[in-house]
Amino acid sequence: MFELLPGVGVVLPRGAGMLRFGMSEQQAQWALSTVVDVRPYWSCAGTRLVDDGHREFWSFGGRSGTLRIDVTGSEHGCRTIVFEREPGTETDPVVWRDVDLFGYPAAEVEAALPTTAVRAELGLILDPEPTIGAGRMARARLTVEGVSAYRNR
Repeated sequence: MFELLPGVGVVLPRGAGMLRFGMSEQQAQWALSTVVDVRPYWSCAGTRLVDDGHREFWSFGGRSGTLRIDVTGSEHGCRTIVFEREPGTETDPVVWRDVDLFGYPAAEVEAALPTTAVRAELGLILDPEPTIGAGRMARARLTVEGVSAYRNR
């Protein structure tokens, strides 16, 4: 189970420790590599220039079954962690406030969590599958980018 902690990072499954915001690229890769095979890649949308003026970006990712995990950062450390589920599949639980974000229909997840505005203030953005009906969440993005409470950490 991956447990999301807005403003802090992610508790990794099977006692593997934490992937924390602010970790260097090497620290973040090492942490995530304890649970998935990590591959660096280039991402034009992973991070963006906000008020802290960072300029050097890095990104990497890995898979746990049908769950993709992408991590991006800058010279200021880890800034964004994204979980993306392949449509129509089950994944390792990705949990926030005891709710498995990918384990239930999107409407039920939305009803069990604070509003979209409150989640955005915490740096958690959820995207449902682009389907009608009982689709599930397809993506969960946890970030400190543009979140005023976490700027310049």
